[in-house]
Amino acid sequence: MAECGDDVVFQSSLDINKKTHQVQLTRRHLTWDLASPGKPLRQTGSPSSQPFIGHSGCKHVPLQEIIAVNLERSLGKVSPFKSAKKNSSTPLKESPIYIELQPLHPVSFSVHVVKRCPNHKWKKKKVTFFCQGENLCRTWVEKIEEALSNPALKRPRSLLVFINPFGGKRRAPRVFEETVSPLIELAKIRTHVITTTHAGHAKEVITKYDLQSVDGVVCVGGDGMFTELLNGLIDRKMLEAGKIQTPSEQPISPDLRVGIIPAGSTDAICFSTTGINDPMTSAIHMIIGDSTAIDVCSIYSGDQFLRYSSSMLAYGYYGDMLKDSENNRWMGPKRYQVAGAKKFLANKSYEGEVSFKLASSADTNPKDKMMCNSGCNICAMSQFSQEEKGPDSWHTVRGKFLAVASFTMSCRCLISPIGPSPYCHLGDGTSDLLLIQQCSRIQFLRHLYRCSTTNGNQFDLPFIKVFRVREWSFSVQTDTEGDTDPQSQPSPPPRESRAPTHSVWNCDGEIITSPNLNIRVHCQLISLFARGIEDMESPTPQSCASCCNVCDPEDNYKSIGGHT
Repeated sequence: MAECGDDVVFQSSLDINKKTHQVQLTRRHLTWDLASPGKPLRQTGSPSSQPFIGHSGCKHVPLQEIIAVNLERSLGKVSPFKSAKKNSSTPLKESPIYIELQPLHPVSFSVHVVKRCPNHKWKKKKVTFFCQGENLCRTWVEKIEEALSNPALKRPRSLLVFINPFGGKRRAPRVFEETVSPLIELAKIRTHVITTTHAGHAKEVITKYDLQSVDGVVCVGGDGMFTELLNGLIDRKMLEAGKIQTPSEQPISPDLRVGIIPAGSTDAICFSTTGINDPMTSAIHMIIGDSTAIDVCSIYSGDQFLRYSSSMLAYGYYGDMLKDSENNRWMGPKRYQVAGAKKFLANKSYEGEVSFKLASSADTNPKDKMMCNSGCNICAMSQFSQEEKGPDSWHTVRGKFLAVASFTMSCRCLISPIGPSPYCHLGDGTSDLLLIQQCSRIQFLRHLYRCSTTNGNQFDLPFIKVFRVREWSFSVQTDTEGDTDPQSQPSPPPRESRAPTHSVWNCDGEIITSPNLNIRVHCQLISLFARGIEDMESPTPQSCASCCNVCDPEDNYKSIGGHT
């Protein structure tokens, strides 16, 4: 059953669903195989360098995907009172009060493993193993817990958790209490839970907290809450190093991973890193110690540092929409739809100049239809080749823009299933820069409609330009800038009738009012408790046989022995 080089740590015969199985714990897997008639059973206990060979139906679970293990306690045998009461004429002796139970002893243990469901959703699957004795049962639990504590698995043992009770539909406290907390307790992870009371509260705590006492920081909330943690952690590292963030200074990566339990309005970061905004899925990724590094942008107004961003920075339509929605926060997430409709009808464009440094020709491009999935080779190579990439020349585009936006990830969400930039990579050190030039409402509606589909062709429109960049800037221009004959322009309208000359920026759901910005992309600056979106269309090493009699057909355990 064990693979080559995967030494057996412990093994014995155990019962699952009243059938005897040969069970092995190796350094990387937990494996069980239905015992065949006439096949000798392995003896309990000591490791073996000769693993037994599994047949069809053998289950193979990576230790990385074991959520937890725990002892089960069952009622012992019923005492003789139960059989004696048939011969008794006393009615009281027919009462259950005369049924005496033996002391409770663990006769089984359960292993909770990852169960993959459609649409990238993960659940907890429980498999119970029955033992012949209490000592064997306890030994199995101890051996599995010892294997799970291997530092190579990078599983967190202590977490600092922030709950935002105000974001989204105000469901974060309930999500944590009902879904996340039971899983964390099952996995025996210590937590320090803080419910935030005001904007910036989490960042204030991070500034002074003993971060060496925890293995990660978790937010239960939306994208804005994560951005607050992101800025707090990087600011803390820069402060400890005695550095100030400037356009020429490389920010320092935080030592801790960040977990996001989705409870916001859009949850774009969760969608883009796990494929779904499901609290249980994100909690399981966190518990098993998944890790993926993502790019971060530093944003400046001139030489003044403003903040870090990890998903979207947008001007024009998206900035106006966010600004308008702030007046209707009482509506919850629906305020974005109302504000979006109003700004769509307004169809306002803004004069501006966009300058950018293109990623080198060796990189991918925003239209190449190469999705960033778990184990992405492009992101893996980018981590080691940043110094060699990127030409120094700048390119400039001037004009009237309905929207200017950069995406550091695909920014998937419920209304945009593959995101406004579907082929953006999480960790390649670039952003996708989208320029939507002045156009009619019908033309813009075509783009918005395409963003809501899974075709991935939202850039194939004549009024849209998209570039993969490493650095870029935006500056506001007036209507007369660039004209060769200013005297030919009509006189401006009275001040009271003039429309705003510039928009605001939507930065990860927060407003930046400074119109002129400079942006730099920093490759894989922070790590999340996630593994990237798994490619569900191609076969994975954990695909399960359709005849599996322990897990459901959609469970992705590795089956050995030739079933297809």
